[in-house]
Amino acid sequence: MSNQTVASAAARLDLSGAPLYALTAMLLLAFAAVVAMPFNISGIVQSFGISNGAAGLVASTELAAISLASLFVARAAGRLSPRRIYAVGISAIVIANLLTVFANDIPSIMVLRAIAGLGAGSVTATVMFTAGQSTDPERTFGIINSFVGIMGMAMALLLPQALLLPLIITDAGLQPSDGLYFTYLIAAVMALLLVRFVPVPPKAADSAPGAHSGVSRVPRSGWIALWGLGVIFFGHGTLGIYIVELGRDTGLSAQTIGNTFAAGSLIGIAAPLIGGWIGARYRAALPLTVMLVAIGLFAVLLANTRAALGFFILAPLFSVAPMMMIPIALGVLARIDRSGRLTGSHPAFVTLGGALAPIAGGALRDWSGGFGLTGWFVVGMLVIGALLLVRAVLAADASRSPSS
Repeated sequence: MSNQTVASAAARLDLSGAPLYALTAMLLLAFAAVVAMPFNISGIVQSFGISNGAAGLVASTELAAISLASLFVARAAGRLSPRRIYAVGISAIVIANLLTVFANDIPSIMVLRAIAGLGAGSVTATVMFTAGQSTDPERTFGIINSFVGIMGMAMALLLPQALLLPLIITDAGLQPSDGLYFTYLIAAVMALLLVRFVPVPPKAADSAPGAHSGVSRVPRSGWIALWGLGVIFFGHGTLGIYIVELGRDTGLSAQTIGNTFAAGSLIGIAAPLIGGWIGARYRAALPLTVMLVAIGLFAVLLANTRAALGFFILAPLFSVAPMMMIPIALGVLARIDRSGRLTGSHPAFVTLGGALAPIAGGALRDWSGGFGLTGWFVVGMLVIGALLLVRAVLAADASRSPSS
């Protein structure tokens, strides 16, 4: 066995218990504004009276910054201090959220959200790089994404109240969106307090001969698969990012929509754990196919619903379905690339797709006057993304033991 092989084996990280929960909590508190992006768009539309497309551009700016920072940091993650990245990135989020509360125009908000996005992207890429070093990546990603469901439930219950902050503090000149970003400010401060407690990957692999000899060590099929995930999340986001507005189109209030997502988040807590369990025990091709078909079906039905009951059922299912898929997809990346570079880079591609989604989704909505066309657009993107995933999935499945 070569020195590099020994070092690589020793470099696997046992992520469990309190360290994993601290890492996950820090990530989600720092990432709160992104988890709740549909509320942000709705709040900006209410606060500034702009179109869905214009509000989507604000979201796109933040998501594009996340993508840019994620890609840069993921490629250098093994050579940088994780806790220093966390401290600097979360500090940027804190400052940007604070200043966003006091910003009075869209151009200023866009600049500030870009700064927050750079911080969030740096933090996310480093967390995913760390998770990719886990001895059981599917389980680790399943737990992380399960807590995304818990965070989503908390945000769904809290943010409709935050939108009412201007009605509570009437003499401060606040807008509905200010209550949202004040909430994210508090969350980011809490994330900063957790930095000293989070685990960091072992450095054994970094010291191995040739450990950083070049990008050629990462299989090309993995990078293609990352583009596939980006396309899938782009398609999902064109409808998902406007799901609050879709609920309003059915005559529901923000409070009712929030309660719907809070209830649906119970599914979002279980779904990633189930996905991680499936991914750890079975090959990926069949479950990923089933899940992508389900997302497409939910998209078409949700986009064309006009009844509140249909929204109550379909909106949570559509929102949480990717959370069940992502632990399996990330497990595929971790199995074909043990360096962690692919899993660390995945936020860049997912958020790049997400950055384009508000613009495309807003344009489709404004042009067609509804969401029906968007549902079919989601299906088209799912097909393209699935085709780009095929090689990596087959390679990962081939690397598993015949019994799995």
